[in-house]
Amino acid sequence: MIDTRTEKTLAIIIHLSIFLSGFLPIVIPLLIWLLKKDESQFINEHGKSALNFQLTMLIIGAGGFLFALFTFGIGAFIMVPLAIILGVLSIIFVVIAAINASGGQLYKYPISLELIK
Repeated sequence: MIDTRTEKTLAIIIHLSIFLSGFLPIVIPLLIWLLKKDESQFINEHGKSALNFQLTMLIIGAGGFLFALFTFGIGAFIMVPLAIILGVLSIIFVVIAAINASGGQLYKYPISLELIK
């Protein structure tokens, strides 16, 4: 059993890891979630929520890139402003999720596919 303070700290790390570069935004929450999901329902829920959000953002980003590529760059005029808006919203959602985690509350990202159940 994990103490409440550790649960909150790990949940915060799960959410804020999105600010790391490379594959770390997915690897760190995935590792924490896989190692602790059976020990803590709180970490299980936050891990699934963060991973689903990050995977959703990855899918949207890949789709936007392919759209711009297949429209020979013309789609970039649409996708770049949308990417900026989505990036700002992502930062806001992650901060809200981390704040909720620090308060011991669960958070469901508003823009997220439920890929991990």
